Amino acid sequence: MPFYYVASKGILGIKTNIKNFKWCFGSDMPEGTEEEYLDCAVKIHVVLENFNDDEKLKTMGRYHYFNGSPGGDEVHYTRKLPMNQKMRFKAENLMSDEAKITVNKAYYKLITHRIMNLHSIHYIATDLAALLLLKKGFAPIHCSAFKKGEETVAIFAPPDTGKTLSAVTACMELGASFIAEDMAITDGKTIFAVPWTNSFCHYTHNSKKDKNRDPKAETAEDKKRQGILSAPVTHVAVLEKGEDETAQLPESIAISKLMNLNRYEFNYLRSPLLTAYEFFNPGLMIDEGLAKEREILTALVQNSKQTFTLRRENPTHYAKSLLSEMSPETAAASLQ
Repeated sequence: MPFYYVASKGILGIKTNIKNFKWCFGSDMPEGTEEEYLDCAVKIHVVLENFNDDEKLKTMGRYHYFNGSPGGDEVHYTRKLPMNQKMRFKAENLMSDEAKITVNKAYYKLITHRIMNLHSIHYIATDLAALLLLKKGFAPIHCSAFKKGEETVAIFAPPDTGKTLSAVTACMELGASFIAEDMAITDGKTIFAVPWTNSFCHYTHNSKKDKNRDPKAETAEDKKRQGILSAPVTHVAVLEKGEDETAQLPESIAISKLMNLNRYEFNYLRSPLLTAYEFFNPGLMIDEGLAKEREILTALVQNSKQTFTLRRENPTHYAKSLLSEMSPETAAASLQ
């Protein structure tokens, strides 16, 4: 029985026989429907099952632990274990509308993280999704985001700078609507939520302010806090630690910073699977993904009213400062 998970409505979905499949695009995704999955622009089918492809591998070329054929639309990974066991996975149909990854139980059980060139299936699917999104005109972005009134800000920052804190504070204390806490998707104009990667629900359910509220009022507030699925981006902010300062970012510097921060999170350029696959099938053209990523992030900056860097010594001050930059009216309304 397959399970369907939609990381971003109409954009990215997973079909799998793995219950509660977790990856960077959805650590806590609720189950969706087959129709919702089929409606996605990027679809990935992940299968957990034991299989033996030894005979097929004899006719294939070799790339480190991978096997493939020139121009073929599949690549196989095999690694020996003690007691004549093997870890295996294979990737197929990467050039089609539904990529497929099949992994055996030994690999799935033993490889749970990313260590050197050994990547868990969760990381493999994440890297694959990033490249496939780019080929469809969408860029995954490592950011938080919220909307207040008619203004929407996408917030980029190095790890542990304050992306999550800013989004949570703005939404829980200053009346903003939640979009993203760590990851989202953009076409260069609109930001699309990937809400299943965030810790926002944790903050909501554990907020002391919520404990004495009337249950009906709490339900209404919770619905508001669930946020929105998409919104046109009006502002792009880059958070940095340091002495308090707000400065406009020149377009070239802004794009460079966004590309740099994205590279920290998304590793499709150095994915062992994608690299091996492209060796056998150059039509994958990974470098085109990089060019497309720059094109989309350039459009995101150009389509925004304002792109700026925000430095604060106290990270709890980011949220109010962001609202002030978005518009004086927005900032004033947040304090009412």
